[in-house]
Amino acid sequence: MDHRICDVLVIGSGAAGLRAAAAARQAGARVLVVSRGAPGKAGATILSGGAFAGSRDGEPPTGHLERTLNTGRGLNQRSLAEVLAAEAPDRLKELVAWGFDGVFHDGYLFSRGRAPVWGERIVRCLVERNRALGSEFQPGLAIAHLRMEEGCGLATAWATASGKPQTIGARAIVLAMGGAGGLYARHDNPRGIVGEGYALALRAGAVLQDMEFVQFYPLGLAEPGLPRHMVPPRLGDHGRLANDAGEDIYEKYGITERPAAEKARDRLSQALFKEIYREGRKVRLDLTGVSEECWTSDPLSASTLGTIGKRCGACRRPLMVAPMAHHTMGGVHIDPRGATSVPGLFAAGEVAGGLHGANRMGGNALSETLVFGKRAGEAAAEWAAAHPKTPPAAAGASPADRSAMPAGGVPVSVISGMKRRLGMVLWEDGGVIRNRAGLERALNAVGALEAELQASRGSGTPPCGPARVLSLTAGIETGRLILQAALRRTESRGAHYREDHPETDDSRWLGHLRVHLSEDGRHNWFFKKL
Repeated sequence: MDHRICDVLVIGSGAAGLRAAAAARQAGARVLVVSRGAPGKAGATILSGGAFAGSRDGEPPTGHLERTLNTGRGLNQRSLAEVLAAEAPDRLKELVAWGFDGVFHDGYLFSRGRAPVWGERIVRCLVERNRALGSEFQPGLAIAHLRMEEGCGLATAWATASGKPQTIGARAIVLAMGGAGGLYARHDNPRGIVGEGYALALRAGAVLQDMEFVQFYPLGLAEPGLPRHMVPPRLGDHGRLANDAGEDIYEKYGITERPAAEKARDRLSQALFKEIYREGRKVRLDLTGVSEECWTSDPLSASTLGTIGKRCGACRRPLMVAPMAHHTMGGVHIDPRGATSVPGLFAAGEVAGGLHGANRMGGNALSETLVFGKRAGEAAAEWAAAHPKTPPAAAGASPADRSAMPAGGVPVSVISGMKRRLGMVLWEDGGVIRNRAGLERALNAVGALEAELQASRGSGTPPCGPARVLSLTAGIETGRLILQAALRRTESRGAHYREDHPETDDSRWLGHLRVHLSEDGRHNWFFKKL
């Protein structure tokens, strides 16, 4: 079994992982960044809208903080939100100083990239920065298991190309594997974003929180034959959003916040889901009357004129839109420096929970990657320097480490089919609108899928590689966590809408649902009241 040793192991090469790696390397640590795909290409950053939220010119950080807290519906971890608002302006300026091709506009930093890969220039800048600093990269690895003992960590993995096992010893580990949006049948994430980081952290002993809060972006193109492009929030406000009965959606549901798809993503997604999937209506966004001057009034909207406006035809006819899974607000519980409940294990970016509360303000996800990526990387480097014990070697892999690395043998068609079925289960009963009966039905379906996966091991041809089995196993685990949390929270708040409990209940539910694994491997849920 191949084995490597480093001071700081960063798992994930999106913006959070790359920023953490740069910070740890600047602090003098030997850094190794591992990812399934090429650096920066496998994560959600590259497909993000490319917009970083910050403070408007002349505005104190309290303005950004207030907007973040208002959008979070009372559940933001305030210490994290305060750090974000205070440090985002410096992190954005720093990124530009490193060569990022962006433009500041109305308190946001926008990538000058092209739709739908607005984030390509973000990851390119951060990869180049890491290469200049001397960070090492190892793409093509699927992490199977993490173990932290006595201040050191051991990661066991599979090489995705060869199927060979590998271990990596590290004095500190930064988890930056993104969210779980790719689990849902309709989403705008890379297909591999299925919650593997949550499953790894939970098995390593970390506490997760707020897993019921999955954000759906309301204005996703839903025309047959067209890509699921995201219609920018400000552009969406310039057009008319109406159902096929001619009813204005904003007026019908009393949505007054603007930009609605930025500040009221939860309520607008719920309104569209009701119209489309419950009432059987079509909802179209009519942008035909939007002038080119208006269309290009902000950088993100301007970048879509050629794709959404001309190639997809929005300049000529109204286009159908529908919500799509976009971001996971829950995740690993961290402190303001990215430390988890497991000594030596840190987390940053979408894999971490708490910052956004029950609903995320548009632009905060990318700002989070820079602010908390830097903090987690620095903290990990400090931990590694303070704990100079040699990381565990490959021979030290425990039975748990080895058992987490499944053999091949599951047919490719079985894995693909189960992934599609899991996506439909979550979309229909664990998505935008939920109720007790649907959540219980979904949990039973997820349990059946898990049993089916176990029964399929070693049967049939052609077999898929272990990496795909790991991905589906983690997706099933994460899907179960989302459903369990959603079933427990008997209220509606932000992105979590229970039609059988439609009111927000601060007296009982102003706080965080948290979970960790018991010694016998069961989910141990508890509630932390604010």
